[in-house]
Amino acid sequence: MGKKVTVTLEIVRLRPEHTDAMARFFLRISNDPASRHFHPHPFTWKEAERVCCLTGRDLYHGLRVDADFVGYCMLRGWDEGYSVPFLGIFVASELRGTGAAKLLMLHLHAAAKLSGASEIRLKVYRENTIALKLYRALGYRFFDEVDQAQLTGTLAI
Repeated sequence: MGKKVTVTLEIVRLRPEHTDAMARFFLRISNDPASRHFHPHPFTWKEAERVCCLTGRDLYHGLRVDADFVGYCMLRGWDEGYSVPFLGIFVASELRGTGAAKLLMLHLHAAAKLSGASEIRLKVYRENTIALKLYRALGYRFFDEVDQAQLTGTLAI
């Protein structure tokens, strides 16, 4: 029987002290071919600093295993005046297929509800069939956008 390994898994709201670690994860995102489906903003050190220092209603969180960020998620749009936030998630390649994406989605659903939202939106590329399957399983309903490459999904929470 193999040795038991203890792993610390946590989702944290990004704060200024996370800037360098998130900037390293942003570099991983920018080098991952899967990031062609995820481009809410540039993945630079300056952008890591911006999202880690925000103090408005928009939420930016990171998923850590031990001390390393391996996931990133957000609810944004409130600070721009929208009543329905847009959701976005990204998980590192080694976590895909583990349930980490679903964990981040459920976390954001709860955070949105606790923040007073009654609905969430997201955009997904039609070709991103794995993400579409997850979103549909979570109850999202999709409609066509003017941009034929992406669908917009909504979920009442």
